[in-house]
Amino acid sequence: MGIVEELESSIDIVDLVSKYVKLTKSGANYKALCPFPGHNEKTPSFMVSPSKQLAYCFWCHKWGGALKFIMDIENIEFKEALQILASHAGKKLEWYNFKENKIQKNIYSLYKDATNYYKQALQNNPEILKYLYDRWLKNEDIQNFNFWYSDSGIWLYNYLKEKWYEDKLISDSKIFLDIKQRKDKFIGRITFPIQNIRWDIVAFTARIVWKWEPKYLNSPTTPRFDKSSILYGLYQGKSEIVKKDFVIIVEGQMDVVSMHSHWFKNTVAVSGTALTEKHITNLKRLTHKIYLCFDWDKAGEKATKLALETIKNKDVEVKIILLPEWKDPDEILKSGEDFQKYIDNALSPIWYYIEKSNFNINSIEDKKRLLKELLTIIKSFSDPIEKDFYLKEISKKLNISESLVYDAFNKIRLEKNFVTEEKIKKIFESWEIAIWYILLWDEKYNSLFQENLIFKEYLNKDLIELLNWELKLEELPIEKRDTYKAISMKISDENSSKSPEHIEEEIKKIIQKINLDTYKKITEDLKQKMKSWDEQAFLEYNEVIKKAKKYGIK
Repeated sequence: MGIVEELESSIDIVDLVSKYVKLTKSGANYKALCPFPGHNEKTPSFMVSPSKQLAYCFWCHKWGGALKFIMDIENIEFKEALQILASHAGKKLEWYNFKENKIQKNIYSLYKDATNYYKQALQNNPEILKYLYDRWLKNEDIQNFNFWYSDSGIWLYNYLKEKWYEDKLISDSKIFLDIKQRKDKFIGRITFPIQNIRWDIVAFTARIVWKWEPKYLNSPTTPRFDKSSILYGLYQGKSEIVKKDFVIIVEGQMDVVSMHSHWFKNTVAVSGTALTEKHITNLKRLTHKIYLCFDWDKAGEKATKLALETIKNKDVEVKIILLPEWKDPDEILKSGEDFQKYIDNALSPIWYYIEKSNFNINSIEDKKRLLKELLTIIKSFSDPIEKDFYLKEISKKLNISESLVYDAFNKIRLEKNFVTEEKIKKIFESWEIAIWYILLWDEKYNSLFQENLIFKEYLNKDLIELLNWELKLEELPIEKRDTYKAISMKISDENSSKSPEHIEEEIKKIIQKINLDTYKKITEDLKQKMKSWDEQAFLEYNEVIKKAKKYGIK
């Protein structure tokens, strides 16, 4: 039996895949939204078969066993995937001597050995253990999050040397400020590891015990520790996130520990950075519901609004847990207060904007200005159901009739400054772009294009995806996306008085012009190739001519 077969036979692929995506039982198999990079969907097409030990996406057609799944999901090469698989199986590949992988493997191993040393140091310092107990931490918390203590850089260095680590690797670990003086960066601090979703230790964070500053020290960004993608507590909390089908995001690591200790184990924290699209992508594999729980102060408000902007149009339901002044989750939980009530009373984004606004909603002028601000925010949302929900919320919260709110919104979304007449005229010089706006205006006209476009395969890639409804509008650059939306609205406004039959006739005329222009371009390109005696061009030219005659184009 080869090494791959040996590893894959010792792993349950359902268990492996569930570390990356939320699986739901479906007969003898399991299904989920496709987790592979570059494929976003709303209807599950990804299946995992326990009996065949295979994973397969029926849409993007990526498939394979445990090793292939790791290679695709992590976007890595065979050698690195093999090491990850071995780690998951609890096996070592020390004899498997891949030079490129050696440094990475040994770094992970070094971090594990350093953690083992620090854990023993914690047990040897009872006053530090007492400090943790005084902060309401239980032995279970200390074990679960691998709390430990840095007592001596010299002893740690000697310990690592006994494990046969070279000085260069010890230096590359970024644990030591000065390897020559054996000066441990985290000396005198309670320290705990940061793990990625694959359970590898990739960095450390350390908190002061006594009174010197700074309060927290973190490992620097490295190829292993990308703060924009790693969430603290995700490894410990992923199964609970899947079970409860929502995640709570807080600011501090101690908040995560406290939340887990009080049975809110579906909690994670950012690691010294704002919430990013990479964070959201990783979380969407487990749930599509996010609760933001940042501090009550101005910095927390700024972080919340920035996160809302990042989450927007990512096919995620988001709510905001509003905390009382001067309180963080850790303090609320330690006071004995029921944190569940804050979760139950979480706000929608629009409700949060209203709560945090400086406008007096009892003033007519303030209410008008606030309404305009809120409607401008809603205009940037792509989902019509989401827009409808928020517009009704505004009506309720500001005590304004729904009809007035919808009228005001329709005026704002069609404002002239949103897109100029010159831009519209210039864009419609290209019939391909014209298709964009017609389809984005009303999806029902898609069938007209599908049935009457003769040379669809020669259109540009984005347009083909749009015709097949694979291209996600929300993934386009903001300026391009908003331009498309605005012109689609313009088309809708200009055609509001026309009958459906009249509109269809106009679209068919556009399609006829597209077919003729495409035919001319294809044949001209093929004729140039035929001059060089391109055999394939001759064959393709004959097929194009046949198709043109069949549909009366030539």
